[in-house]
Order: sequence, then C-alpha cells, then structure tokens
Amino acid sequence: MNALVLHATPSLFTELDRRQPLLARAGWVALAVLLLCLTAMAFDTRSLNGVSVWVKPAKFAASFVAWFWTLAWAWGVLTPEARQGRAARLVLWATMGAAIYEQVWITFRAALGLRSHFAEDPLGHAMYLLMGLGAMILVAMAALLGLLVLRHGDAGQPRPWRLAVGLGLVLGGVLGGLTGATISGLDTPRIGGPPGDAGNLAPFFWSRDGGDLRVAHFLGIHAMQALPALALLGAGAGMVWLGAAGWTALSLAAYVLALAGVPLSP
Repeated sequence: MNALVLHATPSLFTELDRRQPLLARAGWVALAVLLLCLTAMAFDTRSLNGVSVWVKPAKFAASFVAWFWTLAWAWGVLTPEARQGRAARLVLWATMGAAIYEQVWITFRAALGLRSHFAEDPLGHAMYLLMGLGAMILVAMAALLGLLVLRHGDAGQPRPWRLAVGLGLVLGGVLGGLTGATISGLDTPRIGGPPGDAGNLAPFFWSRDGGDLRVAHFLGIHAMQALPALALLGAGAGMVWLGAAGWTALSLAAYVLALAGVPLSP
C-alpha cells in the first residue's frame, strides 16, 4: 500500500502540486505567512492576552499549511472524474475563499495590535461573526471532501487507505465544527481560570488553570491526519474504524473535560 500513497521525500511537494496545484501552492503561501509572523515576533514587542500579537496569525498560518496540503493530498484519492466534478469545485473555491478571508483579517488585526477573535469594537465584532461563518465553511468543505472520497474514491487505491482519508476528513469537519461552534457560542475557549494566555502551555497557549476547548478543537480537526497515518502504518479497514472511534472518544473526552473546567495539566 505504501507504494501507492507515498513517494520519495524530494518528490512529495511535486506530487502535492500534481494532485491539486491550487491547494498545494496555497500551503506554500501559508508557510510564508507563518515565517513572516515568527520573524515579526522577534522585532515587535506588542502583546495581546499576554502573548505576542503575532501568535494568533502564526497559529492560523501553521494550521492552514497542514489544512491545504492535507486536502491537496486527499484530492489524489478521488477518481479523475470526481476531481473535476461540481462538488469538488465547491470544496476547492469555498475553502480558498474562507481561508484567505480568515488569514488576511487575523493578520491585519495583529498588525494593528487589535483582537481578531472576540473583538469588542463594532467593526471587529462584525468581522468576527463573518470569521465564524468562514470557519464553518472550512469544516463543512473538509467533511464534504471526505464524503466524496468515501463515495468516489479511486478503486485502484487500497480500501483501508480510502476509508482512512475519507473518515479522517469527515471526522475532522464534524468534530472541528462542534468544538469551534461551542467556542463561538460561549464567546471564549476557556472555562474557569484567569483570563489571558501568558504562562499557559506554549506554543498553543492552552490553559493550565481551567478547561480549554481549544484542546478538543485541535484533536477533532487533526483526525484528518491521524487516521491516514494509521493506514500508512498498515492498519486494515477494521483497525481504521476502531481508530476513528478511538479518536472521536478522545476528542469528546477533551471536550467534556474542558466544559467541566478541568485543566490540561495540574
């Protein structure tokens, strides 16, 4: 199976470009934004929530690198006909539009030294509501791509691999949507503990003193990488299903603990 889904390291990025060039190149742009944000941290001493103003855009850029390249790789699991279909085009352009809006706005607000999330000024609040819509579009499109892989996966590729890629994307979309919507509805990712991120667990700055829904959000979204990794290790279809159940249980446990105000570490 590995011969069908893996390539030598030097050709990995060439293969991503072959599978879905727009998503592959968007990943490179996100990586450039990440490096720019990390560089800015070294020169800009301003802070928000007790950490550098550039932490938020850097985290989102890093997330988008993984997001774009995961979706680009999954594109190659579809049949050639499905890659050109209307649903696939919807996934592609809706993902690109929502991601560009999110990253540009978050980076712009960081440059101004203002909050992008949970903003209190009228413009910031309105744009934050639009970011919530953008986030739901992103997770919905990931889940839709997963369904396309499950329904229109290339029969020439092993079934456990197709199952892992499809289930991973569906779970990432559903669990990411659930946790993200909860954060938005509560107007905070933290349950208990002091406000601010200073002193929390770097590099994500998850809370040490109370529940933090960002942990469950992180786990939920990364089902789209975890299950394919399991398949790459040689898991059969049964083990992929078991892994999906286990990853779901882990994400939901983190979600319940966060809502109960239980910190990640004592």
